[in-house]
Amino acid sequence: MSIQSDIEMLSIQIMESYAARNNLSPREVNEKFHKHQVFEKIILQHEYLHQISFEEVMEFIDKELLEESKELILFHGTIADFDKILLCKSHNRRDFGTGFYTTILEQQAKEWAYRLSLREKTSQYYVYRFVFQENDALKIKRFDALNKEWLEFIKENRSQGGLQHSYDVVVGPVADDNTMETVQLYIAGILTADEAVERLKYSKANNQVSFHTERSLQYIKLVGRAVYE
Repeated sequence: MSIQSDIEMLSIQIMESYAARNNLSPREVNEKFHKHQVFEKIILQHEYLHQISFEEVMEFIDKELLEESKELILFHGTIADFDKILLCKSHNRRDFGTGFYTTILEQQAKEWAYRLSLREKTSQYYVYRFVFQENDALKIKRFDALNKEWLEFIKENRSQGGLQHSYDVVVGPVADDNTMETVQLYIAGILTADEAVERLKYSKANNQVSFHTERSLQYIKLVGRAVYE
């Protein structure tokens, strides 16, 4: 079983338990978990959560739901030295459209930056640290799994380029080295959506949080930067 599938199964188990215990519908639980960024925290604490009992897992979830803060720590790996985010600098034909891409996983950002430095033959690379203050004024789209909707969303943005949606922020899995072959076969029409999703069950998917509008940049603040050689 892949890490992605393992995380999805744990998330479903937690949601079902929380819904039954609190007499809530799946939709109500899903909205509550998104509001408090519980799914992102499950990804971050995945290894720890598998070392404790399920009762302790639910105690962890209850504690996170009591937190009023909507702050999320994000990382951006690059070879560029900058102090201001410029959406116009984005590459075209990205997973979620042109925008500024970050991740909740620091090591992932570092690996991206390192690989970019090798490709561009630069001596230094950077990992920027941001705080994202989620706000109800933002239109946010979340993908919780490698599913048909995620595939079609990526197909539209990668095939047509630019920005093929009206969201301020998009959160979801990355179409990286572990998943890109399957995604490309789907885009080319060689695989059906069902066939692609079945293949993706066995892929390890990383995380990305992308910002697509000037309005969204009002809620992300640079708090630090690490330099590597």
